[in-house]
Amino acid sequence: MFKTMKPAVWLSAALLCLFIACQSNKEPQMTYPEGEIPVSTTSDEAMQEFLKGLELLDQGNAQSARPYFDKALELDPDFVSARWYRANSASSAKDFAENRDKFLAMGAKANEGEKLMIEMIEANMANDREKRKELITELVEKYPKSARALDMMAGYYNGNDETAKAREIWSKAIAINPDHLPTITNLGFSYLFTTPKDYTKAQKYMEMAVAKAPESSRAQINLGDCYRAQGNLNKALGSYLKAAELDPNDDVAFSKAGHANSFLGNLEAARKNYKDSRAVSEMGLAGYNFEANTYILEGDHEKALAHLKNAIEEIDQKDVPSSNKLWTIMGLTSDCAAIAMHQGDSEALKGYVEDMKPMSGQMIEEINASGFTMNQNANMHFWEAMTSAVAGNYEAAAETAELIKSDMEASDNPNKFRRYHRVHAYVNFQQGNFEKALEHMAELDPDDVYNKYWMARAYKNMGDEEKAMQLAEEIVNDNFNSTQYVLILNEAKEMLAASS
Repeated sequence: MFKTMKPAVWLSAALLCLFIACQSNKEPQMTYPEGEIPVSTTSDEAMQEFLKGLELLDQGNAQSARPYFDKALELDPDFVSARWYRANSASSAKDFAENRDKFLAMGAKANEGEKLMIEMIEANMANDREKRKELITELVEKYPKSARALDMMAGYYNGNDETAKAREIWSKAIAINPDHLPTITNLGFSYLFTTPKDYTKAQKYMEMAVAKAPESSRAQINLGDCYRAQGNLNKALGSYLKAAELDPNDDVAFSKAGHANSFLGNLEAARKNYKDSRAVSEMGLAGYNFEANTYILEGDHEKALAHLKNAIEEIDQKDVPSSNKLWTIMGLTSDCAAIAMHQGDSEALKGYVEDMKPMSGQMIEEINASGFTMNQNANMHFWEAMTSAVAGNYEAAAETAELIKSDMEASDNPNKFRRYHRVHAYVNFQQGNFEKALEHMAELDPDDVYNKYWMARAYKNMGDEEKAMQLAEEIVNDNFNSTQYVLILNEAKEMLAASS
């Protein structure tokens, strides 16, 4: 119910082209497919670098893709699409925003498809979903054989909670181009994480991706996630370890192995996995939060908090770009706040929220987009409201919740008031108004495991043991790692044990 709304660092957009291998006397060459959204460059060498980067970005490996986009831009500084994908493979929020702005300034050099992309990014920054839909529709009509354009359209409907329509469009894209890896993966993710879920279908699409990219560590990781969702943690671990063999520098592979070991109860092994993830990560910033989660699973919340605080101090001393420090420390501070909120420690929560406020302002300055600004302001008002609610000052919490509505009023996102409902769900629950609390919970993300926990408690207090235990079982079987999840996992297990 109170899952932290982490800042959306990366603005999502569909990728613009794909490759086909062909033979040459020197090395395999990649060619641009017919029917796709055009990209323009005067340099054959730049195109080859671009396509190599795109292959890796299609697989989900932005860090490995980035040098190829840099090289493409070195060979052709006017390569518009290369600039956009350099933004999408950025190393930080600041790096993303800088490259995004350079892309937006290239309109005079862009082709028709790229101009539409520029307008779409501007609409996204302004939080204008209707304009974005209009532009996506125009893009699909202009390039009807483009799986990427369809992937973009599916992403729009998915973000608008029109899951069935999104899946229909993704399926159409795969029919047009069965080798388009992002579309295959996105449809798999939809069945894996979005209600109505279908793990069999999710696994089908992730296996399809592995078959098309057998050397991709990320394809193996996604398949491992399917096994984990189905409770097959040992098989998931095997998939993550195979990913680490395919790419020993993929920090995500080690981190995911840590998740599997965490829920298998192999907590020392999990901690080693997270340290290994950090050791190979680009900035040496990975895994601190998940390592802290292992202590929560042991029931030692104070040790988890101490680990997070030490991590913040350690990161602050690292010789890494300030933007990377900022977003990592903000995330770790949010985790501290989530622990304090769950434990009902209003004084500690107040301190963490005060720490987050200046960081939030810096993040707004870095991203420089009105849509992000309104969401980040609403996020901080949520934390302020929850600080009052945890302290028992429900009237002040309700007043601050109204500021969330004001922050988000201009948004046309159908879920724009979820943080407002989170606050009122908590307030009503604490006041014993369980039916009213459930009304607010019904407005939240149905796949949010922390919300399920509070729903389970509300139903239990209302005497509906069956619904409560059904939700508790869903929580126990979730197996996806976050601070909010580990805070409730053992409690959900205790609920089930007490009911049996």
